[in-house]
Amino acid sequence: MIIKAIDTYLENRPRDERPIRCFHPSSLHRPPRELYWYYLEGDTQEYNPRILRIFDNGHHVHFRLQGYLEKTGILLEAEVPVECQEYEIRGHTDGIIRINGMEGVLEIKSMNASNLHTSYEPKPEHLIQVNMYMFCTGIPRACLLYECKDNQELKEFFVKQEPSILDPVLEKIRYVQACIRKGTEPT
Repeated sequence: MIIKAIDTYLENRPRDERPIRCFHPSSLHRPPRELYWYYLEGDTQEYNPRILRIFDNGHHVHFRLQGYLEKTGILLEAEVPVECQEYEIRGHTDGIIRINGMEGVLEIKSMNASNLHTSYEPKPEHLIQVNMYMFCTGIPRACLLYECKDNQELKEFFVKQEPSILDPVLEKIRYVQACIRKGTEPT
């Protein structure tokens, strides 16, 4: 009865709509064809209540860790909008931090123990996302902060903007932009 009430609420809750006609840093690891359709139509996928609970859990991990970092004085600003008109990029990073007098972009991710313990480097799609945030903010450093959903273990990765990651993504965006202008789906 309680589970059904929660599921019904989630199924009927208004959906957070991401803006269309732009590229979102969290989606830039996708192939050109998917970026093309996300640009034109947005995320049209329907999510079941379990997936929506997973998303909500991830959002609350962000709020909690941002709160800790704010109290330590490391977090300068949370939920910072990022935009680049030339590449039609819009999104937000989880924050801007300062450690030892140096500013960096903060990106928080949550994952289960099996992914966290086998990951000795950040996930490639997260590196793409954070490189795009660094590009848009002009801050050439970032921290990817991972929290394990199973036991709240934390893992941090400090990274610098990497042209070998950024340049191919910018080229992909230019290609998709050209396809959009022509009205032809990418191959």
